[in-house]
Amino acid sequence: MSRWTHRKTGRSDRQLASAFFRNATGFHESAEAAVQRFPEMTRYFLAIAIELSLKAYLLHRGISDDWNRVHIRHDLIKALSCARRAGLNAPPDGLVQIAALLSPYYQTRRIADMPTAVVDAVSWADASQTVRQIIDIVRDSIGEGGSSQAAANTGLSR
Repeated sequence: MSRWTHRKTGRSDRQLASAFFRNATGFHESAEAAVQRFPEMTRYFLAIAIELSLKAYLLHRGISDDWNRVHIRHDLIKALSCARRAGLNAPPDGLVQIAALLSPYYQTRRIADMPTAVVDAVSWADASQTVRQIIDIVRDSIGEGGSSQAAANTGLSR
């Protein structure tokens, strides 16, 4: 076992991974609904969707929720790095950039403080599609059935 993991096996991790995944899809759907009228909420919802989808992947791979909470917290870059080390292959193009853009503000609960020039330089509709891709990759990796939309409608919350 490597130093960076504190593994916890058993059914509860897979159940929690499934709950995290469903919540990720729900936040992504909220981001898509908000993209035109509420850009700040879109950014916030996308950050949550990235975090939850990557943590769902890690939980499914046997990384404990306690470890994620202590070591990753709300750091999207660290979550992506840990997911890659745990076996996540080929995250979608653009995910690293979106995570790098959102992470410093998301970690400190300051998404509203993102500079206007930075916010305006990003197509948040395209960013939403990139987040959809990572959700789909995680869905396939952890064996969640159906589409992201169907998973979002199942309703188990964290």
